[in-house]
Amino acid sequence: MLNAAMRRNRMMRVWSVGVLAVVLWSLSVTSLAEGWSLFSRYHRDVSVQRVELLERRVLGKLEDGRFYLTERDAIEMALANNLGINVQRHAVLVSDWAIRQRESYYDPQGTFGFNWDRQTNPSASVLQGGTSVTDILTTYNLGYQQPFKWGTSIDATFIGNRNRSTNFFSSLIPAIRTEAQIIIRQDLLRGFGKAAAEYDIEISRNNLDISAEEFRQQATDTIVQVQNNFWELEFALNDLEVRKKSLEYAQTVLEQNQARFEVGTASRLEVVEAEAEVASRREELIRAQYTYRRVQDALVRLISDFEDPQTFTGELVPVATGEELVRETRPFEDLLSIAGEMRPELQKADLNIANLEVNLEKSRDQLRPGLQALAGYQWFGLGGTRIDRDYSQGFFNAPVLAVVPGGIGDSLAQLLSGDYGGYVVGLSLQLPIKNSAAQAMNAEAQINLTRGEMEKRTLRQQVALEIRDALTQVQMNEARLEASQAAVEASSERLQGEEARFEVGMGTTRQLIEAQRDLLQTKSTEVRARTDLIKSLALLDQAVGRTFDRKGIVLDDALDLNVVEP
Repeated sequence: MLNAAMRRNRMMRVWSVGVLAVVLWSLSVTSLAEGWSLFSRYHRDVSVQRVELLERRVLGKLEDGRFYLTERDAIEMALANNLGINVQRHAVLVSDWAIRQRESYYDPQGTFGFNWDRQTNPSASVLQGGTSVTDILTTYNLGYQQPFKWGTSIDATFIGNRNRSTNFFSSLIPAIRTEAQIIIRQDLLRGFGKAAAEYDIEISRNNLDISAEEFRQQATDTIVQVQNNFWELEFALNDLEVRKKSLEYAQTVLEQNQARFEVGTASRLEVVEAEAEVASRREELIRAQYTYRRVQDALVRLISDFEDPQTFTGELVPVATGEELVRETRPFEDLLSIAGEMRPELQKADLNIANLEVNLEKSRDQLRPGLQALAGYQWFGLGGTRIDRDYSQGFFNAPVLAVVPGGIGDSLAQLLSGDYGGYVVGLSLQLPIKNSAAQAMNAEAQINLTRGEMEKRTLRQQVALEIRDALTQVQMNEARLEASQAAVEASSERLQGEEARFEVGMGTTRQLIEAQRDLLQTKSTEVRARTDLIKSLALLDQAVGRTFDRKGIVLDDALDLNVVEP
């Protein structure tokens, strides 16, 4: 019998050590497969995605130190290099981790506890087992907790304690007790079918979509700025060429008047007028050069990450492709309907209302009392070295008859046999008498939902106004472009007539200069009208919310740009 008990204890120890070794080995294999040590998750930074500008993207065709780039090239450079857009990409990554943080509510939780207690107490009675009694109690506990989204949780606990005592009444020295239990809890009212964390997770998922829409809004605003500066730069370049040509005209007239003055066919006043005109047009050329440089710096800042725009590797030259003047033919009502589905601000408003509805549902759940049912089962075991004494001659100094070895193996064997156990059932009710906090939360949720719906109506009203205003600007600029084209034709014919009259001596210097000015001004007005029309079309796309679609930009691809995996 003694040998059988010893063999059983030895087998239980081996079995326990084997199970522990298997668990540790499996965790180690998993850790190595994932590339981190067993406990690195508790002390190392998490590997995360990062937004990094690994290399500067410069598009366009480089010739003689000048970059010839299209509007599409400028937009792609802005999506890749613009610092504001890259900053906004981080918000989406943060929102993604916020979801994981909320989902961590369902992560299993493991617990381990250890306690060692030694006490020596004087005895006030011989029945306490000696003149003084020393107890050494060692306690271990292991626990596992797992909540579920439908309001259920499972707690599994193992408790073991080893008690060594000098009390001569003790039959087991040391006495090793083991206990295991599994408790299942279920919410029956508040949280029934949907745990409180589920509401927060749903809101976090909506917030991720809101972050994506905020990125689209930020990127759209930047793209429209790029378009404005791109076409302003094209206008500035054309205007610069016009000013150069204007100065050449004025210098030609001055040279002609000086030659005529020398032969006596022109007065000194005509020479002075020509000189004044040359000076005036030279000043206009200087202003045009400054404007061109200033607009180019603004465009460089939008499409690159250069701290100083002047250090950009070349001069930017916009190239028109002819695709920019796509006339709008849809009526206002159709555009407003499209905006309802595509405008980032309206999508954010819808997601915000969805969050407010979730909050209202959560507040209604919180109005209910807390009623929790629990059920479980317990197992018990007891083991240790048993000391049999002969108490027939008295309790004091009773002789030892036999010592039966025992230990943790006996206790675990009893625990696993199921011979000793019990059941646990119960109900727990939490009933707030006034329930004021939950009522206030519910009232606040109702008010916020009503306000959110009204804010969306206000936003739709603003969007409608922006679309109407953009349509008006498009129509106005189309009319301006047609009128300016007609004015250019008329001014060209007038200049040709004045040049002919001047050559035969019938025209004056002032009349020729005015004709030149009128032609140059009408050409500048035509370029200005064309530029403003293109910009107003871009503004209309922004008001409708279709900038991404119009430029062939996919939101997910734009979000993933410059995102580096860990």
